[in-house]
Amino acid sequence: MSRRGIIIVASLFLAAFVLLQLASRGYREVEALQSMEKAMAAVRRDFPAAKPVSTAQLATWLKAKEEVALIDARAPEEFAVSQIPGARREPSLVKAAKMAEGSMRVVVYDAVGFRSAEFTDALATAGCGETFYLEGGIFQWANEGRSLVDAKGEPATGVHPYNKLWGRLLKPAPQGTGR
Repeated sequence: MSRRGIIIVASLFLAAFVLLQLASRGYREVEALQSMEKAMAAVRRDFPAAKPVSTAQLATWLKAKEEVALIDARAPEEFAVSQIPGARREPSLVKAAKMAEGSMRVVVYDAVGFRSAEFTDALATAGCGETFYLEGGIFQWANEGRSLVDAKGEPATGVHPYNKLWGRLLKPAPQGTGR
């Protein structure tokens, strides 16, 4: 086979490999959208080194007023709709690490857990003590009827859906909340 033929065959194999990887990733994402349980399992699979904390455990820590640096890793428009009481939005890893200094525990959350698990991995690598991501994120927190506040600190019932597909994992909010 000529050199040109070898290059063409190798290019075809490479293209096929890339397409298979993309298809596999797309399938995993679609599978994760089927239920909160599958979404949480996908986060655990994709970020095996990140430590999850359940919504029940976080609620216990917050109720006992244990020292927890609670970091919201969502976009500003998501944070503006609602957040877990006591959370601070901090997208910068360096600033989040400073914010977490001296805290016994650091808990990061987002909509479902993908962004926060990745963020938690980075914080742990940076040497921030005991770091966790909230398993199921704010969606699971809201689905369990736990307290939320808006940007002004007032009670909130709605959660930003992230996008139309992921928003299907949110249980409907009580009437008149706009979720």
